[in-house]
Amino acid sequence: MPTRRPVRLLTTVVGACLLAQCAAPDYNQLTAGKPAEAVQNETFEYQSWVHTRDPETVLIGIHGFCGAAVDFENLGRHMMRHQPEVAVYAYEIRGQGRDPLEERRGDIDDPDYWSSDLETFTAMLRRRHPDANIVWFGESMGALIAAHTVADSVRRGERPACDALALSSPIVKFPDDFPTWKKDLVLTASRIAPGARVELDSLHDDEVPMTGSSTHGSQSQTNPWHIERHTLRMLGSLAGLIDEMPENARSFPVPTLVLHGGRDFFSRPEDVKAFTGCVPIRSGRTRRFYPDGHHLLMYDEGRERMFRDVGSWLEKID
Repeated sequence: MPTRRPVRLLTTVVGACLLAQCAAPDYNQLTAGKPAEAVQNETFEYQSWVHTRDPETVLIGIHGFCGAAVDFENLGRHMMRHQPEVAVYAYEIRGQGRDPLEERRGDIDDPDYWSSDLETFTAMLRRRHPDANIVWFGESMGALIAAHTVADSVRRGERPACDALALSSPIVKFPDDFPTWKKDLVLTASRIAPGARVELDSLHDDEVPMTGSSTHGSQSQTNPWHIERHTLRMLGSLAGLIDEMPENARSFPVPTLVLHGGRDFFSRPEDVKAFTGCVPIRSGRTRRFYPDGHHLLMYDEGRERMFRDVGSWLEKID
């Protein structure tokens, strides 16, 4: 049965350990950073897969659009079996389907909240595991958040809160065949009516393949945290994060792993390869390409190979 403990993430985070082997979280009070001054009494959940109380590495999962912390369960269980010195934590992202404020699901009034949440959650785990390396593992939208947060720290003249960065299926640019008018329409409309909501299905085909055996439509019908309608300002925020990805990569000061599939509907392999090439060589960059892989690599048929690649990379980074 899950073990739950309240801790502080900008306000309060509720932790849920899924496995009996998990170390029960302690009570923690963290000081919230910008833009937390405007936030009061909010709760988020996180899940953890932890085999030892003193892990060598703490991997923080940042899930994707219309995803949830449970998306890291396959990776977490793999690490517990094969690399028990690696602890995996994943939290529910503000504005997604497990945000405790239902009216905020599908919305984000300021994307800086995403970065602030990530940094505050990281600070909590630094206190809990002071001797561990911290690795941010962002999937899809989570990769956008992680990349922006690292680059924003560099722009402020600060060291990022993580020691290494892993990006799974990052969306690094808009496809060349993506209608420019759609992007311009969303950006313009997000400024005129930021709180207006649209159905995501109106922007792309419902039959987009997400794994070798599932599509966006089939997942929408089975995921209890799926959101039907999103605000224009959330979609505009994501568009802005995508546009800044290549520039962000040039500033990464930490070892970076990029994972992507050849059948990813949202990113062309050559674009992700070019993005990886933007990461400074001195920082350490590694790319793992899966020709038959789709967007959701952690659910795809070849996920065990990907997990092994992540584990090998973790062993090599300092």
